[in-house]
Amino acid sequence: MLLVLHGIVLAQQAAAKPDPIRERIVGAALTRGGASAFLETLTDTIGGRVTGSPEAKATAELILKTLKDAGFEDAHFEEFPLAMGWRRGPATGWVVSPAKQPLLIGSYGWSPGTNGAVEVPLVALELTADGKLAGDAAKLRGAAVLVDLQSGNSLSFAANYVVRRSMVAAQLAAAGATAMLIQSEKEDRMLYTSAAGIYPKAPLPMLSVAKEDSLLLRRLLAKGDVRIKLDVQNSFDPHPPKERNVVAEIAGTNPDEVVLLGAHFDSWEPAQGANDNGSGVAAVLEAARILKSLGVKPKATIRFVFFSGEEQACLGSRAYAEAHKEQLDHHRAALIMDGGAQMPLGFLLQGRSDLEARTKQLLAGLEPLGAGGVLAGADLSSDDETFVVAGVPALSLDVVAGDYDSRHHTIIDTFERIDPVAMAMDTAVLAVASYSIANADETLGRRFTPQEVNALLKRTGQLEYVELDYGKREP
Repeated sequence: MLLVLHGIVLAQQAAAKPDPIRERIVGAALTRGGASAFLETLTDTIGGRVTGSPEAKATAELILKTLKDAGFEDAHFEEFPLAMGWRRGPATGWVVSPAKQPLLIGSYGWSPGTNGAVEVPLVALELTADGKLAGDAAKLRGAAVLVDLQSGNSLSFAANYVVRRSMVAAQLAAAGATAMLIQSEKEDRMLYTSAAGIYPKAPLPMLSVAKEDSLLLRRLLAKGDVRIKLDVQNSFDPHPPKERNVVAEIAGTNPDEVVLLGAHFDSWEPAQGANDNGSGVAAVLEAARILKSLGVKPKATIRFVFFSGEEQACLGSRAYAEAHKEQLDHHRAALIMDGGAQMPLGFLLQGRSDLEARTKQLLAGLEPLGAGGVLAGADLSSDDETFVVAGVPALSLDVVAGDYDSRHHTIIDTFERIDPVAMAMDTAVLAVASYSIANADETLGRRFTPQEVNALLKRTGQLEYVELDYGKREP
């Protein structure tokens, strides 16, 4: 109890003590407008940025140029290979019988096409509680199979939903199904896309079907047999060009120690990728420019990393971890933003309760910004996964939920929906947090061993999700 009270007193003292650097960081973030200006350039001149595409390359070049213009002479690319390239083609669908009606459909990422138009029977799939196929599997062969994967409150990017989707797709392919039609959870006939648990190639065509169209199909099926026509024209590139991360840093007085501040710049192309994750890129980039302009001299190096390939399987951050594996013991923390430009609340520690007291103490200066929350909960859904798996303390920016879920991976993830004030606040919090951790005399905590990581993933219910990217892990 005495230790707890002592920690509270220290935190209160830290919050009350004026810090001119922190004040200058916050003032710059809230008055310069740099994050919003960069995001407007990114979204309006490049737009959606699928991993391995010309747009992804153009984004990396834009980030690199912006960093160099800000004085980061050491800013550079770090390339990594892709197992498979992919390009989205047109996707159309129709009800052929008993009525003739168009269907609003869209392909999931890294999903094959139908090799021309196909006319097939439609089957609605029932699943057991553990995600296994129920009913007569023989009916699935040669059929388009309509699936509703929602379970409880799980969202389409939640870990349990992604695991369930991947499991069902594999079973349908094994049963000989022609296509998997996944009911979109979005309103107003919006479609969804993703490649999580799918890259490098889906086992069969995986299609998002507008919720309203899915409900139409179920009404028709309740009255009798239904046949539909599908034409999906995606293409793969088995020899894609290399992808790249963009890296820059402010050297510390102890340069071997590193605090990483990162965000992924790849996105989906039906929209501009403004919130996911252009906002994270803009906030991290502006944090870098602010810290550089203020001439800060932290004890540990602050490294800014802009990853590609997150939407597929955290490819860029995994490539970074491999390229810098000899340094990971000296990474104090990896701070990641990928929750959209919403008002910041604090940081999520991804199950590392051992870091909680020290993190609260170091980040007490965020309390006046309303962002002093430090939660030990776990919700891996971005490049934070890579650093948790590597045993490095991972801090994910926690923000007010807002309408992020409604726009996530849809056609309305566009610039005009971004709140510039919230993004400026996110920028301030990221810059203050990364500087505070880098300038501390002590680290947040030690790197976990592989055995401790496995125990953490099991305890937080994230193991199956991580194994989609990494394969089965040693016990």
